[in-house]
Amino acid sequence: MAEKKKFVITPFRPNVQMNSEAAKGIWRALKDAIVEIHGKNASSLSFEELYRNAYNLVLHKHGELLYAGVTESVTEHLRANAARVSSKPDDQLLAELTAQWDDHKITMVMIRDILMYMDRTYVMQRKKKPVYDLGLQIFLEQIARHADVKDRLRELLLRNIHSERTGEVVDRSQLKNILSMLQELGVQSICVYEQDFEGGFIKATEDFYRHESQDFISQNTCPDYMRKAEARLQEEQQRVAHYLSSSTEQKLKRVVEHELIQRHASALVEMENSGCASMFNDGKVDDLKRMYRLFSRVPETLQLLCTALSKHIKARGSQLVRDQDEQRDPVVFVQELLNLRDKYGRFITESFRGAKNFEKVMKEAFEAFINADARVASYLAQYVDDMLRSKLRGLGEEQVEERLSKVIVIFRYLQDKDVFENFYKQHLAKRLISGRSVSDEAERNMISKLKVRARSPHARRHAACPTTALPPSLPPATLPRVDTSPLPPAPLPTDRVRLHVHVEAGGHVQGYDALKGDIGRLQAALPRS
Repeated sequence: MAEKKKFVITPFRPNVQMNSEAAKGIWRALKDAIVEIHGKNASSLSFEELYRNAYNLVLHKHGELLYAGVTESVTEHLRANAARVSSKPDDQLLAELTAQWDDHKITMVMIRDILMYMDRTYVMQRKKKPVYDLGLQIFLEQIARHADVKDRLRELLLRNIHSERTGEVVDRSQLKNILSMLQELGVQSICVYEQDFEGGFIKATEDFYRHESQDFISQNTCPDYMRKAEARLQEEQQRVAHYLSSSTEQKLKRVVEHELIQRHASALVEMENSGCASMFNDGKVDDLKRMYRLFSRVPETLQLLCTALSKHIKARGSQLVRDQDEQRDPVVFVQELLNLRDKYGRFITESFRGAKNFEKVMKEAFEAFINADARVASYLAQYVDDMLRSKLRGLGEEQVEERLSKVIVIFRYLQDKDVFENFYKQHLAKRLISGRSVSDEAERNMISKLKVRARSPHARRHAACPTTALPPSLPPATLPRVDTSPLPPAPLPTDRVRLHVHVEAGGHVQGYDALKGDIGRLQAALPRS
């Protein structure tokens, strides 16, 4: 018995193949339609029929004929338009080019829709440019880079931007259209925009601001120059937003910041009668804030500002020390020192945004001139004594805290903290014995702050010099231990009392009752002022 054959259904294939003559006839019809599209007569065309004709050409292996024909047709049209564009005078060139570009995009969208099947099959298989991108490439070659257009176009763009920088009104929308055209002509890249415009624009920007900044700084004060620089930086930022490519922003920013800030940073800081020294002297918080804001754009220039701050603090502090040699008033000296610290502290907080590097520079500068004079430690102790005797009387809790905290800031700058502590203990003992302290609470607060701020364990141990009226709740380590041997019966001297104070680390105070009695006898023996 013969084997039964399998039944297979095959797709229908027309026997009639499209020959080259028929293909050429269809292409001529398509070409006429493209001419009508270029002539803005597309309303009379049947796009469904045109699409079917293009589909049949590709289907019957005539894609090469169709692709080459479209390339030739678009090239001929744009070559004719290029002659019209290049013949326009400068004052009409940008407008004509914009109009040609807008028309070209519209016509290429229509042609692309007709040839959509070719884009999806023939173009992908042969790795050719899609129809719309092909149109962009032809426009670039025939018009945008025409021998009588390319250089004139770049020159006109740069001239318009220069005019805007000098205060003239320009057509920003036109600039945006042309620059957007250059970006699109790169076909998914910005190489055309960079080559035909951006390189020349950056160089022109550099030249413009180099000359302008040099002229302006030679004729104006530092604050005036900084305001001008800020305005220029803002203008360039707006220029990017209005018509430049976002890819230009960082390049433009670097050039403008270099020419306006970095190139003149040293001159601005050192400018006579209006530079940093003048601003520090006159308390120009806003001007210093503006300088910090500008210099922050070029971080390496901030070191110039730090150096100026350090130099000015040391000079002012050294002058303060020299003035003390004539005044010989420790309390006035320390008060002026505190005022000086407040002044520069305000600069750090308000002008320099509390930057840690500026805080460090201020700290080192104060330490330099404070520790250059060994008397500052004793002066500070006298100031604290004067404050705790009378100056804090009548002040609220917050005011007392503020004044004590300011003193601690200066205490932290001292290297010879032991010298301060020795003087402080002497003054403390006299205040306690004479009953001249404004309050036990202020004394305890001051001791607590000194203990926290002292650098070494040794300093912390000796900084805690408690009062006799300390409450039982205070930590045992701060309670006093006093020599409790009986006092001699002879009358006590009224000009000087020596009190030996030690720190008791135990959990109780030895001879505390005897201490209270001795303090009472000492107080009775001292003269009352």
